[in-house]
Amino acid sequence: MDFNAVTLVDAVQLEKIVLAKRVGQFLVKEQSEEERATVENVARVLAQDVSQQVREVLAFELRKCEVLAFDLAEKIARDVELVSGPFLGETKVFTDKEWIRLIPALEEHALKTLARRSDLSETVSTAVATYGNEPSVTTLVRNDRLEMPEKASGKVVDRFSDNVRMMDHLSARMDLPLAVVERIVNKVSTHCRDLLVSQYAIDQDVAGQIAEDNKIDVLWDKLKNANGPQVHAFVTDLRNDRRLTYLLVVEIAERGCAAFMESALALEAGLPIGRIREILTLEDPQAFVRLMQMANVSKTMAPRFLKLAKRFYGEGIEQKEGEVINIPRAEQAEGAVA
Repeated sequence: MDFNAVTLVDAVQLEKIVLAKRVGQFLVKEQSEEERATVENVARVLAQDVSQQVREVLAFELRKCEVLAFDLAEKIARDVELVSGPFLGETKVFTDKEWIRLIPALEEHALKTLARRSDLSETVSTAVATYGNEPSVTTLVRNDRLEMPEKASGKVVDRFSDNVRMMDHLSARMDLPLAVVERIVNKVSTHCRDLLVSQYAIDQDVAGQIAEDNKIDVLWDKLKNANGPQVHAFVTDLRNDRRLTYLLVVEIAERGCAAFMESALALEAGLPIGRIREILTLEDPQAFVRLMQMANVSKTMAPRFLKLAKRFYGEGIEQKEGEVINIPRAEQAEGAVA
């Protein structure tokens, strides 16, 4: 190829790169359906261009699109890593149903990119846990910016229960439900088991019996229709039998039984239940911190109690003469707990 031919090829590629940028910028904005359909056809051609650089520019611009034809978005998502990576790291054009259709066909590098996101729905995170290989699933498990749902973490255990390294990564999370802790407590390394037992306030002597003695569904069936005194009596019995753990308390409270949490904290801190309720309103953030200390709640579990306090007792909203005034008590307590 002579110099003139090379120059011509470079010029054509440059024109395509400029066109890809303009097409992407056009589609990011609101357009009429007819104009959008016409430009998307141009984007489809560019998405198949032999030049990776052209496809990279197009994908980078389209990552901000709110609306994009599925076939075009799928083409970009299934491209090589340098093309698909920036797009998959930000795009919001896929519905959960479309993710379910797409994820099984994605390469491992694409699944790793997805696993790094902080905004995955339960459906998407579970799909990554279901179809990803060890690298992408490890990335998902170690993503502490994402709250991993029980369904996703359960799928990780289903697939990788014999992988001690994966179970160790999972045990390091701070948002595991009791059902998952039950399943992995004896599948992790000795060091991580000790941390898991400490992190979730599980008594070493009963850690191996949790699965049989504290089945969450069985407990909930007994508690969901119980009144306050009945709940308190039940909590007292669990504590006397050394089967009361803060992980169990959080699990039951998250299902809607605030009385269980009140009774557990009252017994552990040696305070009346009425006083516990006052503290949980977060009127006095420092009182909440002292309660966590008095009840020997770990720094790992304290944020979960704070979240429950905000859920059941409000987030510091006071009303005066018809005006709603924000009082940042929850934020103060959050800072103190941290």
